[in-house]
Amino acid sequence: MTGNDNSKLLHDLRSKCSSLKSAAELYKDCSAAEKKEMLALMNAAAAEITKLLAQLDKA
Repeated sequence: MTGNDNSKLLHDLRSKCSSLKSAAELYKDCSAAEKKEMLALMNAAAAEITKLLAQLDKA
């Protein structure tokens, strides 16, 4: 994997981490229905973070 590919992976990782952090901060102010939806979004972001970390580990 090239340095440019690593840069994109790192950019994507930072973006997903930032999104997850923002969602976690908003979570406490959500209604019960919104919390369920927010958790689904947070789980998806966490899964993507795990995938990106695995790709970086292989690089």
